[in-house]
Amino acid sequence: MKKADPLPRRVLVSAYACAPDRGAEPGVGWNLVAIMAGEYGYELTVITRTKHRAAIEGSEDPRVKNVRWIYADPPEWLSNKKRGAIGLKAFYLLWQRKMHEAALEHMRMHRVDLVHHLTFGSILPATILADLGLPLVVGPVGGAEMSPPELVSDLAPRLWIRDRLRAGLYYFGSRLSSTRRTYGACSVALGATEPSVQLLRSLGAKDVRLVPQSGCGDDEVAAFSEENPVVDGAPQGPIRILSASRLVHWKGVDLSIDAVYQAVEAGHDVQLTILQEGPELPALKKLVEKRGLTKRVKFAGKLDSLEDVYRRMRESDALIHPAVNEAFGQSVLESLALGRQVICLDWAGPGMIVTNDCGLKIEVGNRKKIVEGLAKAIGQLEKRRADWSAIQDAAIARSKVFSWRQVAKEINRAYRVCLDQKAK
Repeated sequence: MKKADPLPRRVLVSAYACAPDRGAEPGVGWNLVAIMAGEYGYELTVITRTKHRAAIEGSEDPRVKNVRWIYADPPEWLSNKKRGAIGLKAFYLLWQRKMHEAALEHMRMHRVDLVHHLTFGSILPATILADLGLPLVVGPVGGAEMSPPELVSDLAPRLWIRDRLRAGLYYFGSRLSSTRRTYGACSVALGATEPSVQLLRSLGAKDVRLVPQSGCGDDEVAAFSEENPVVDGAPQGPIRILSASRLVHWKGVDLSIDAVYQAVEAGHDVQLTILQEGPELPALKKLVEKRGLTKRVKFAGKLDSLEDVYRRMRESDALIHPAVNEAFGQSVLESLALGRQVICLDWAGPGMIVTNDCGLKIEVGNRKKIVEGLAKAIGQLEKRRADWSAIQDAAIARSKVFSWRQVAKEINRAYRVCLDQKAK
């Protein structure tokens, strides 16, 4: 008797951010595409941005050798207009239109069995791929994580406006009929946190699963760790902490600066290095000058490579990352994978990742309460050097819970649900 044909495995992936050796969301797209193609054997066609082309085509990663890449972008001059969160999402909407055109063109010539919206990793704006008439997987996505309500009233006017605008856009965006049609038609939706899972369900998604938005292992941070193994000796001298996030208001870098000020006032010898760039850079520099911390807080800007970032992490006692509405927090996971503890809020993605064994989680509240909690945590770092090896081991062990393979395993389960339904 003739064997039944195997289930079709051709997947069209929308991955706005997808590039090797980049970390953050481009790393999410790249690592998950690599595993789904190279280890699970799916025939992937990935639509991504033209800006990633050189990095993708220059990669020697054997896992992506059979991936078909399609590059799409709005006119180049618009790339310089995507300033701030609102500008970025407006640009993404324009990119979606180009991506949709590319998807239709591909489907005219090739069979596609299911569609996966992978990155932009946000529930809103909703993908426009639901109208292709194919099983649709969305995620892992976040975005429903809002700032702690007690903190909102303490924000400076310009930051309060931005925060409330974001919340308002989510409120109205989730009530658009197009959003509800998308998630009502979604076969499987993967939410990165409980708030995002709840929002996906409220939008009409029937099969919703909690899946972390990122991972580690067999990637850039693993390669760095292999070449630079951890050592047991605890740091000496001043407490060194690192901030490694884009300089936007919701990452809470201003909270870190005020916490350093309080820790120094309490008699602790602290140095803070701030990486990256962003719209909050001028305001943060003014805050450092106002607090008289110019000799203790250094702005290192955007470093040349991920290896440089990882080296700075290894030189620190801890990463400080008090983001107020973070769906995941890749830098948090990278710090743990490198054996470095994390100071964060007990809130959203970082609060889900960090445990008491590998970091210090601060109870949320108003600004005064959060800053005092962060300052107290900074002050504890010198004493925690006595338990350096145990904390280091716990951090590395915790990072392994959030592996790329585990995320990919959940995506594979979602694909199988779709393919099984299509085969019936």
